[in-house]
Amino acid sequence: MPRTIFPTRHIHTLKTHNGPVNAVTFSSSGGTYVLTGSSDRAVHLSRAVPNNSNSPTTGETTTPIQKYEAHGYSVLDIAVAADNARFASVGGDRQVFLWDVEQGITTKRWSGHNSRVEAVQFAGDGDSVVVTGCADTTINLWDTRSSSYKPIQTLTEATDTVSTLHVHMGSYSIASGSYDGHARIYDVRTGKTTVDVLAHPVTSVRCSSDGNALLASTLDGYIRLLDRMDGKVLNAFSGEKTVTSGIGKPKHSYRNSELRVRSVFAMGDAVVLSGSEEGTAGAAAFAWDVVKGEVIAAVPVGEKVKAVSCVAWNEGVGDWAAGCSDGTVRVYG
Repeated sequence: MPRTIFPTRHIHTLKTHNGPVNAVTFSSSGGTYVLTGSSDRAVHLSRAVPNNSNSPTTGETTTPIQKYEAHGYSVLDIAVAADNARFASVGGDRQVFLWDVEQGITTKRWSGHNSRVEAVQFAGDGDSVVVTGCADTTINLWDTRSSSYKPIQTLTEATDTVSTLHVHMGSYSIASGSYDGHARIYDVRTGKTTVDVLAHPVTSVRCSSDGNALLASTLDGYIRLLDRMDGKVLNAFSGEKTVTSGIGKPKHSYRNSELRVRSVFAMGDAVVLSGSEEGTAGAAAFAWDVVKGEVIAAVPVGEKVKAVSCVAWNEGVGDWAAGCSDGTVRVYG
């Protein structure tokens, strides 16, 4: 079986934010642009890769194409609609912001949560629904086409912060993870809820493309791949990687014990990609082979970076981005 080659060439650094980057997402279909959300209360739109990306030197961007400034608190998550005309953002405001990308203004603001909102996703036909997960332990569903400012549905099963969501439209399901140590999957059609007990706070969930598996990161320093049907653990990802060959060179260990760190599928679900907290050799982003469970890449982002809190994979191009605690976003390809 051939070894999976994961792209690790650093091609671009975004230095547009003044605080830790908590959310990063590529624009839909093609991923030419990247949206980033930060503790500096702003969302920025930038080119993922500069026009001269074939240059051997790493590009650097210090000014975004567009700034979206309406949040009064940290931005914690962003979701982009499939048509790239809208995006939703959430954070410490307890509100949900729906934006017009081109005009740079909010078209809707929903208030229905009682604490910081940690996660947001689009759902429904034509991305007509926005789903949010909150520290008040609820998940709210909002109708973007309605003039009502109340949620159309509230899910209340969690007993602690809902830190992460992933909507899988193919199976009409909403996956969620909570600090109560449970991953829950809601079947929107049948109303049935499937619960996986992971016994540690969940910081990230992601459904596989076919919807048959769930990737869940927890604060015990593991990422688990679960079978959606029976909850069986198919594989678990952790461990360390020597970045450069030779004796005495730094080993980077995957760590997640305190912070909300996101993980995603990459390379057509063949790879698990995740951020990580700082180890002995600084913070790094990690990639594992899904089948073998081995670390295939540990990409250091800088000795002074305390964490890579979020990552995004751009399937169309085969590059990826890491959002860092020093306010930078690094793009690799």
